Amino acid sequence: MRQIITLLILVFVFFGCVQKQTVPLKLPQTKEKVNEIKIKKEKPSTEVITPVIEGLKPIDIKVSDGSLDNSVQAIEEDNIQDNVIISEIQVDLAKVKIKVAFIYPSSLVEKYAKTSLSTISGYLSYQKADYDLTIIDSTNESYENINSAFEKAKQNGVTKVIGLFTPSAISSLDKIVTDDVKVYLPLIEKKDSLTSNENLIFGSISYEQQVKKLISYSSTNNAMFYQDTYIGNKLKRAYDASVYDTRVRKEISKTETNFKYIVNDYKLNNSTLFLNTDLVKTSLILSQLRAYDISPSAILSTQVTYDPMLMLLTQNQDREKLVVANSIDSVNSELRDEINTFGGNIVYEWVDYSTLVGINYLYYGNNSNLVQTKIIDNEAVYNPKLYRSTDVGFLEIK
Repeated sequence: MRQIITLLILVFVFFGCVQKQTVPLKLPQTKEKVNEIKIKKEKPSTEVITPVIEGLKPIDIKVSDGSLDNSVQAIEEDNIQDNVIISEIQVDLAKVKIKVAFIYPSSLVEKYAKTSLSTISGYLSYQKADYDLTIIDSTNESYENINSAFEKAKQNGVTKVIGLFTPSAISSLDKIVTDDVKVYLPLIEKKDSLTSNENLIFGSISYEQQVKKLISYSSTNNAMFYQDTYIGNKLKRAYDASVYDTRVRKEISKTETNFKYIVNDYKLNNSTLFLNTDLVKTSLILSQLRAYDISPSAILSTQVTYDPMLMLLTQNQDREKLVVANSIDSVNSELRDEINTFGGNIVYEWVDYSTLVGINYLYYGNNSNLVQTKIIDNEAVYNPKLYRSTDVGFLEIK
C-alpha cells in the first residue's frame, strides 16, 4: 500500500515539471468578401460649432424697452464691442398702396385724356405698385361738376389727383381743393394762377421760356406768323412778352390752305421768322417758303413742332433753317417702353410727359431721380433745349 502511494506522488511530480506550451488556433481562410459597413464617427457638437462661433462678430442688439436692461447688462459683461454697422431698412415702395384719381372735362380735353391716362397706368405698372386708379369725367369745368368729381374721389379715399383742367378752372379748384388732397395740373402754368393754394401743383411747360431760349437766334429783323386758336394765342402772348421789335406779323386762319400771299413777301428774306402755328400749318409754310424762293436767316418754332411727323410732311431742304425748342427730358428706357406699351407717348407729347412728372411726384410724395424734371415751389421746372431736324429725327444743338 505504501508503495502505491509513493508511485502516485512520483507521477504528479513528473507532470508538474513539464513546460507548458501554447497551441495556435488556425482559422480557415475564405475568398468571400464581407460587406463593410462604415460608420462615420461624428465629432461632438462642440467641435463643430466652436469654430463657427469664433468666426462671427457679435451684434449688439439695442432694445429701447427699459424692461430689458438686464439683458443689455449681460452683453456688456461679456465685453462685446459694437463694431457692426447695420444697414438701413429699405422700404419696398412697390408694395405701398396708392390711391389716385384722374379727373378730366371730356368736352374740353378729350384729345389729351386717353394718352394721359395711359401714361399714369404705364407708370404704375412699371413701379409694380398696388394701386387704385379712379377715373372721373367732369364733362366740363363748371363749379358744380368739378366739386362733384372731387367729392366722388374723396368717397373712394383718394388723396392724390391728376386734374386735366384748363386755366379757366383755377378759380373753382382754389375753392374746392382742401388740405387733405394734392392735385397736379398738367395743363396749367403757375403764372396763370393767382391762387396761393399749396395743394395745387402746376405742371404745364412754359412757352415763354422756350421763346426766350430761341431768341439767341433772333435778329433785329423779326417776323411772326400765328393762328387765332387757344395754343396759337398762347404762343403769340409768349412771343410778345419776349420779342419787342417785330417788322412782319401775320395771322393765319384755321382754314387757310393757300399760303402764297403770306409767304411771298420779300421782307421775310434774311429775317428771323417765328412760326407760332400748328404742325400742319408749319409744314405747309416751310415748303411754300422754298417754293417761292424766300429765305429767312432762321426759322424758329416751339414745342408744337417737336413731332416726328414733321419729317414726313416736309423735305430736308425745307427744314435747313429750322430750330425747334423742346422741354421734354430724357427718361429711363424701361419706363418709356412700359408707358408706350400702354399707349402713352412721353417722348414727343408734352402733356403725357407733364403727366409723368406729376404721377411720379405724387407716387413718391416728393421728387425722385427717376424723372429729371423736378417740382419746385408747387411748379414743374422744365429745362428747354434746342434741336435741328434730320432724316431720322431731332438732334440737340449743343
